[in-house]
Amino acid sequence: MKYLQLLSILADEMGLGKTIQAITYLTLLKHLHNDPGPHLIVCPASVLENWERELKKWCPSFSILQYHGAARSAYSKELSSLAKAGLPPPFNVLLVCYSLFERHSAQQKDDRKILKRWRWSCVLMDEAHALKDKNSYRWKNLMSVAQNANQRLMLTGTPLQNDLHELWSLLEFMMPDLFATEDVDLKKLLNADDMDLVGRMKSILGPFILRRLKSDVMQQLVPKIQRVEYVIMEKQQEDAYKEAIEDYRAASRARMTKNSEINSTNILGVIPRRQISNYFVQFRKIANHPLLVRRIYRDEDVVRFAKKLRPMGVFGFDCTLDKVIKELKSYNDFSIHRLLLYYGVTDTKGILPDKYVMLSAKCRALAELLPSVKQGGHRVLIFSQWTSMLDILEWTLDVIGVTYKRLDGSTQVTERQTIVDTFNNDTSIFACLLSTRAGGQGLNLTGADTVIIHDMDFNPQIDRQAEDRCHRIGQTKPVTIYRLVTKGTVDENVYEIAKRKLVLDAAVLESGVEVDNDGETSEKTMGEILSALLLG
Repeated sequence: MKYLQLLSILADEMGLGKTIQAITYLTLLKHLHNDPGPHLIVCPASVLENWERELKKWCPSFSILQYHGAARSAYSKELSSLAKAGLPPPFNVLLVCYSLFERHSAQQKDDRKILKRWRWSCVLMDEAHALKDKNSYRWKNLMSVAQNANQRLMLTGTPLQNDLHELWSLLEFMMPDLFATEDVDLKKLLNADDMDLVGRMKSILGPFILRRLKSDVMQQLVPKIQRVEYVIMEKQQEDAYKEAIEDYRAASRARMTKNSEINSTNILGVIPRRQISNYFVQFRKIANHPLLVRRIYRDEDVVRFAKKLRPMGVFGFDCTLDKVIKELKSYNDFSIHRLLLYYGVTDTKGILPDKYVMLSAKCRALAELLPSVKQGGHRVLIFSQWTSMLDILEWTLDVIGVTYKRLDGSTQVTERQTIVDTFNNDTSIFACLLSTRAGGQGLNLTGADTVIIHDMDFNPQIDRQAEDRCHRIGQTKPVTIYRLVTKGTVDENVYEIAKRKLVLDAAVLESGVEVDNDGETSEKTMGEILSALLLG
């Protein structure tokens, strides 16, 4: 209890019950210190329902208000009146989303004004790595509410996301008097290659972070097996990838020709940073599935489709044919296919047959893997960063013939917990498709024992969060994690960078682990990767 009052970040590894620990702490504040709140809990939308459920289960004497969606509309006037009158709030715990601190609408500003009027006992931030950027509106707006609280407490299983400066941002939020940096450029100051600095950071963090690993405290926890599945592209996918390289290489060389002073060894001096990101995303898309670019449907096909779709009012009856053509030309093959399918457009080169979903090496790998996983009595979570890829994965699972649920950022907050409960309790549902960001945080999906990371994130902590949706307290079966990596593509580079970042994480947060400078995981920036690909 005393330790929790002193520390800033409860950083237990994912799946060790940080939510229950935090609720126990709030309960003890009430019973041992006569402090019933009010407490403010800030969390991602995906876990609002779970927080409310756990609070009611473990602390039934607390009055809980979930301030989001329809509930927000119902209570905003009442809360505003009470706050302005200086009256105490009608709850012990208020649950809100991070989005309340991100937007600049009049409604969100009014909400924040209400929150500022009350003196909070504890402001608790779940999945607190969301505050890794001290220059974000989210960080600044939440700080304006939390700065006068008696205590601020962060929960995160992954406090170190990408770099040391992001971890420092969390510490500065919790204890600005100790860790304020003013205008210092932390990115330059906190160099992860400086081994002395990494050691000093570890010493500094000790008093403020409580972190237990599964290996330390859960000897009975089931093992987690990591597997990397390298998949090989067949001709159509490989051709699409090579064509993209040649197109972007030609564009880069054309820029270099215009400016002879450009450094020809680094693409950062050739094309704008935003364009670099766009190029890289395109390569990643093709490595995932060639239907995520437009290659099958030619310009003449698009013109023909536009002439059929425009009279249907697909883009509005006021939209000219030229605008419809222009819009369709920006679509990828899968989006055009889905549009034709939805509107029942028949054409000599229209709706794609099911064989096209297997043009991807990763989808073919799933077609081989999933039946054997199912036969073994296992159930699976499949994560992707892109909802467009999740759409293709739905098609893939339909072709394979397995049942599934889906949860992504567009899923209504009120429906998310229902989907989780249905999947966990109904063993006839074999798979759950999830977007890595929306479905990878805070959810308990122990109904599955197999995780497939379809496409890895540059930030390995995002994928670790996803893995531990099922590797946690309550899991009774060994958990297997599959990472799909397309050989000969930027997938391999992303995997190398992710491994390097995990070594840094271990060096800073776990005792006795040091960074190996001589390892094979030398970190490359996105620009360096593209430089080798396009200028090498």
